[in-house]
Amino acid sequence: MSKGKILIVDICIDSGQNLKRILSNQDYYVTLVHTSEEAFTYFKGNNYDLIFLDNNINNRKGIDFMKKLLKLNPTAVIIMIAQNGDIQEAINAVRCGAYNWLNKPFNKNNVMLLVRNALKRKSLFSKKDVVSKEIKEQYNMVGASDSIKHICSLIRRISDQDTTILITGESGTGKEIVAHAVHLNSKRAAKHFIRVNCAAVPDSLLESELFGHKKGAFTGAYSDNKGKFQLADGGTLFFDEIGDLSANAQAKILRTIETGEVEMIGNGDVEKVDVRLISATNKNLKELVDQEKFREDLLHRINVMEIHIPPLRERPDDILPLAKHYLEIFCSQKNILMKKLTPCSEAILLSHNWPGNVRELKNVIEKITILVDSQIVKGHQIADILKYPYSINDIYTKKDFKQAKKSFEKIYLSHALWENDWNISRTALDLKLPRSSIYEKIKEFGIERSLKKQTVNFY
Repeated sequence: MSKGKILIVDICIDSGQNLKRILSNQDYYVTLVHTSEEAFTYFKGNNYDLIFLDNNINNRKGIDFMKKLLKLNPTAVIIMIAQNGDIQEAINAVRCGAYNWLNKPFNKNNVMLLVRNALKRKSLFSKKDVVSKEIKEQYNMVGASDSIKHICSLIRRISDQDTTILITGESGTGKEIVAHAVHLNSKRAAKHFIRVNCAAVPDSLLESELFGHKKGAFTGAYSDNKGKFQLADGGTLFFDEIGDLSANAQAKILRTIETGEVEMIGNGDVEKVDVRLISATNKNLKELVDQEKFREDLLHRINVMEIHIPPLRERPDDILPLAKHYLEIFCSQKNILMKKLTPCSEAILLSHNWPGNVRELKNVIEKITILVDSQIVKGHQIADILKYPYSINDIYTKKDFKQAKKSFEKIYLSHALWENDWNISRTALDLKLPRSSIYEKIKEFGIERSLKKQTVNFY
């Protein structure tokens, strides 16, 4: 089995054959070419793990050709090779994007060490790219409500401005997701996102947690330890539930925000830090200021821009998009077929009050992927998970009339469409409605022809 794909571009037939023999004997899949035209063709048509490129190609313009390849694929790992190349050429090649430089004639041990290190580096970068993609997908903003659209618009406008942000909303509404979304869309995205759980850190440990300490600064300080501010340097520091900070902690944080300086415990040296501060709270900080439980000057510092996230019960348009989003995530994670919601199960999700907000919905969807064996998720199965008896009469009791009417119309029309195998004319006749009204309702409710007739039931 091949350890990887390697492309050799060497104008010298003998040295190219020698390098190919060394690599092939180690079970690498090797392609050898001798011209830039061949190299470009193979490079475009294949995903090589490593490229050896002769610096003497095109009249000693190998570095220019390398730049052309890197423009086509910036993640390509390229080792420049040359007959009697000098140190200045090697330095220039690395500065222009080469992984390393190798002189001819080739030494087997040097070649194999260089190849192993280069492929290990490529593997690490590939894993980092996958992780970055997964992180971005994890913190993707999902929803169809005007509230979410407004929040997404705000994120786009303020992410790159380094503005201090306060995110407000009930527990479970997704404040940390918004904070991550701001960070990932900012110029600080490549740096760390550091979270501080203000409700979980004892006041006696907060100073060490935030600013770090030197070895021996206090009993138990067995080594130097950086604080959250230092770890977040160049990136984003997220204070979760900042309303739970003590008065002493508020004063220390305010001083650091104002000066941009931290002082480790046990060290008189002052260190400058560059962090973007995002805070979140489920409390009314203005009321806490009136009660003298939160510093007004700190509130002004952390609340340059406010993003408020309404509770899920106030944005029902987001319930089904979120449910389907989490279904996709959990089904993918558990390597099972994508599950589908019947109109009845959708109606139950819409009728629930969601006191735990998005966090509760996410937990329910994860339970569905684990507990429901069938691909089709029926209404009574969700009702069982939510722990209340389901009936068509009480499904809407927790909604206002307008919402209940909309939910009922969607489930009623969906059922009628499947009963008639999605024949619009027959459905219109059954419901005594114009065909144009059926089309309008399908569009209004976003009803999709994704379930078979026999999967729909109301028990």
